[in-house]
Amino acid sequence: MAKFEVFKDVRGEYRWRLRSANGQIFAIGGEGFKQKSGAENGIAAVKRDAVAAEIIDLSDSPLTTSISSKMEPGMAKKKLPPPM
Repeated sequence: MAKFEVFKDVRGEYRWRLRSANGQIFAIGGEGFKQKSGAENGIAAVKRDAVAAEIIDLSDSPLTTSISSKMEPGMAKKKLPPPM
């Protein structure tokens, strides 16, 4: 079963991630919060809004490269804590 995890990043901010049943991370919140409740509210928003979220295919868009390069700057470079 997939699970949401709340953790502190290298700056001491609370973040969330969604981990699949096999342990793979497949979503990470893009914002850090000073209060744990901020990350928990982010999880609640994803649970609420994802149910009816529209799927938009940008794979053929010339903007895809520039959009994806601006998303989550430096996120992949940060070492995340081990699974709980």
